[in-house]
Amino acid sequence: MADLYDQATEREEHDRELAIAAARRPVPTLPDATGGCLNCGDDIAEADAAGEAIADRWCCIECQEDWTARRARKGS
Repeated sequence: MADLYDQATEREEHDRELAIAAARRPVPTLPDATGGCLNCGDDIAEADAAGEAIADRWCCIECQEDWTARRARKGS
């Protein structure tokens, strides 16, 4: 039977392996900004003037969430 220290060591090794695996996963890249919303195509300049533009790629948070969800469903 493993004592408390052995259990802690096993847990630490497991957590370290998970952290290393996560660090090796490729970072998803965003497409280039086009001046239009990647989700609905609306003009980003208008949304930026209203204070709603997100990363110069989406006109509002709803479009960014829709685009991200659709991308996740496609697996990319």
